[in-house]
Amino acid sequence: MINNVRNTVMFFLNKDNNGYLTPDEFNAFARQAQLEVFEDMFYQYNKWLVKRNTGVSYSGSSDIAKFLSESIDKFSTSAALTYSAGIYNLPTDVYSVTNVLYSFKDVERIEKNKLPYFLFSNHTAPTTYYPAYSQAGTTITIYPSTIQTNVSIVYNRYPLDPKWTYYTDPATQAPLFDQAAPDYKDFEVPDIFQNDLIIKILKFAGVTIRENEIVAVATAEEQNNQQQQ
Repeated sequence: MINNVRNTVMFFLNKDNNGYLTPDEFNAFARQAQLEVFEDMFYQYNKWLVKRNTGVSYSGSSDIAKFLSESIDKFSTSAALTYSAGIYNLPTDVYSVTNVLYSFKDVERIEKNKLPYFLFSNHTAPTTYYPAYSQAGTTITIYPSTIQTNVSIVYNRYPLDPKWTYYTDPATQAPLFDQAAPDYKDFEVPDIFQNDLIIKILKFAGVTIRENEIVAVATAEEQNNQQQQ
């Protein structure tokens, strides 16, 4: 997908002499565009959950929610955590924590402002059978403090940075797509978001277009390919 996105971006940049993006500039914009699309997937899914829980829904909403859920699942992974000086450091690629586990048992999350009520109450104080945790930035603290091993998390990771890789044409000195490069990396968000990526990258480059313009270009390209075949 990344080469299709770049070709379309370059078409619109060249179309009205709007400038040129170097491969490094494109990759930087592509990274930011993917991150925005990625975060919007979670926003839209959480918004759907709120509508479902409040009884507000519409025809086809379950299909959208299913698609978003499946798209998000792609980024779900797990990792064992290591205890250090009273805390556990989260992996650097954590976007959101889904579950914290102690010896394969769910650990309850406690908001920081509610911790005193839980920790000092005879009825709610965490135990090894009913542990709890709080999160502060990129670290979590498990209660009771005697828990120092067998802790793991299930979490949603950030997408890997896309990278359009290339080699230089000896004749024209133009960069040509090289998918075989060892550091090549396509977008990780679903193909359905291709137009969103194009629009966002062009926006970062200072060019504003409408989605129907992209559709028209893609349709013309498809027809051209069919004629050549």
